[in-house]
Amino acid sequence: MAFNLKYVEENKDALTDSINKRFLPFDGDEVEKLLSLYAVIKSQRAELDKLRQRRNEIELARGKEAEKRDEAKELRINISQREKELEEKEAEADELFLKIPNILDKSVPIAKDESGNLELKKVGVIPEKDFEVKSAEELATSKHMLDLESAANISGSRFIFLKGKLVQLALALEMYSLNKLIQKGYTAVLPPLLMKEEVYKGIAHMSTFEDALYKVTGKEENDEGVRFLISTTEHPLIAMYSNKTIEESDLPIKLIGESPAFRKEAGAHGKDTKGMFRLHQFDQTEQIAICKPEDSSKIQEEFLANEEEMLKELGLPYRVMLLSSGDMGVRDFKQYDLEVFMPFQKKYREVMSNDNCTDWIARRSNIKIVDKKGEKVYAHTVDATGLPIQRIIKAILEIYQEKDGTVKIPQPLVNYTGFSEF
Repeated sequence: MAFNLKYVEENKDALTDSINKRFLPFDGDEVEKLLSLYAVIKSQRAELDKLRQRRNEIELARGKEAEKRDEAKELRINISQREKELEEKEAEADELFLKIPNILDKSVPIAKDESGNLELKKVGVIPEKDFEVKSAEELATSKHMLDLESAANISGSRFIFLKGKLVQLALALEMYSLNKLIQKGYTAVLPPLLMKEEVYKGIAHMSTFEDALYKVTGKEENDEGVRFLISTTEHPLIAMYSNKTIEESDLPIKLIGESPAFRKEAGAHGKDTKGMFRLHQFDQTEQIAICKPEDSSKIQEEFLANEEEMLKELGLPYRVMLLSSGDMGVRDFKQYDLEVFMPFQKKYREVMSNDNCTDWIARRSNIKIVDKKGEKVYAHTVDATGLPIQRIIKAILEIYQEKDGTVKIPQPLVNYTGFSEF
């Protein structure tokens, strides 16, 4: 049972406040409903214990009188029914607990949507060009490095073929970000691309997130049920520690993962339906950390510094946004977005995220820390983008675009690509 009564009781007001300030499709009364439901569960457990105790007394009795045999039979039927009722109530409590959001950091601006996001800073100079910048898609297609039409024919919308030097650029971005974080002491990971449904429930807010996931079904030997294609690299990296207890001396665990990811983009109907920005399949590197509760805020800032360092080195003008309560993920205590300026659209677009989930995931995935005294507490998890490959390629194609259509390669990538322009 995932539901943690003590946590909800101790944080009742903060959880209720968080629900109301996030403008979710349910209100703060859900917390009270959860506590009331647990009171029923507690009562049912007590009744079951009494029935089981009476059953044991009869079974231990030497006599085999018909009356006692009849009572024992009735008890077995009653206990079986009560156990089923208790199981249903516990499942109901679990589902309700799983949809309760994280509490909010005091710095989070309160607003219904992205219009309330707070710009913290802008970095870099937007390049002035004496020509009309072509979209990344138009330029790459003209160079036979991007094929949208063939991808649409075989896979549908929001899929692409990268070809030629754009493939080399994509791999260069992956290796650049991996090596940068490896040099900082992070462990590189290539994760599986499928996750079991019950595992995903501990990582993501499934009541609002499941529509974005691709479900994979199929009959096979020893079938373990429904699986989902991962929607971001961070999910399997964090899930790797589900139901594990980690020695405090082994913390923090810092990983840099790389993988493709798959997303239906169900909530983005009509947005960026063509091109490279919003895809059903994309590539990324991702930072994650498992850490002590007192370290998560510091590590979130470290991850943000890593993201900024890469954007600066790649010469991409960006801004850092602190997300409002209505725009951030329900599992987040605090969330940043980094937006890069896209010359063709003449505006900043989100390319990276950065999330401190505190113990929200750990409670649902049972990730614990044991300290030197042997006491156990739930870990904190932090995740942040390394590089979103296709979105960064789009930015490079537009920011480094020359009048004659030549594209310069950011200097840190030249050692990986083997060429400085195309």
